[in-house]
This record gives sequence, structure tokens and C-alpha cells, in this order.
Amino acid sequence: MSERIHVVASFAVSPESPAEFSALVNRLLVGPTQAEPGCIRYELCQDCAEPTSFVMLETWASESDLDAHLAQPGLAAALDELRPFVTAAPVVSRYRNSG
Repeated sequence: MSERIHVVASFAVSPESPAEFSALVNRLLVGPTQAEPGCIRYELCQDCAEPTSFVMLETWASESDLDAHLAQPGLAAALDELRPFVTAAPVVSRYRNSG
């Protein structure tokens, strides 16, 4: 049985762009990605105290499902469209269950 993979991708968004960033991410990434094989969770969250800080919380059924997601041509295109709204490259971390 494959081990689930969890991803946290952090985004720093320019102060004038949180609403546009959120709308674009939800349109370009969230809906389509949630329909991909192996996607268990793919959710954009905004920091309650700092509205320019976002994280994408992801859970994948396996590392191969995540790798297939990362190979999607639409992902690179969406990230290019988001580039004008962020102030730095996203910070992405992968996790496995520890138990």
C-alpha cells in the first residue's frame, strides 16, 4: 500500500493582490486539481492575522500521484499566471505520516 504524501506550499502575496490571487488560484488550480487521480485534499487557506500569507494544503494518495500532478502542463502555466501577484517564490514542503 502506498503512503500518503502531504504538501504545504506557502505563498507571500503583494498587499494589493490577496483577493485576485485567491480567485485565480481557486479558478486555475483548486477545482481542476481536486479532480485529479489520487488527490485527497487540495485547499487554499489564508492566514487570519496576515491576509497576504497563504498556504496550499495538499494530501495525495501516493508520491506517484503527486508526481503526476506536478508533471501536469497546466500547473506550470497556472504558476506563471500567479507570478505577478506574489512577492517571492513559494516555499514547498513534503511530509509523510510519522506513525
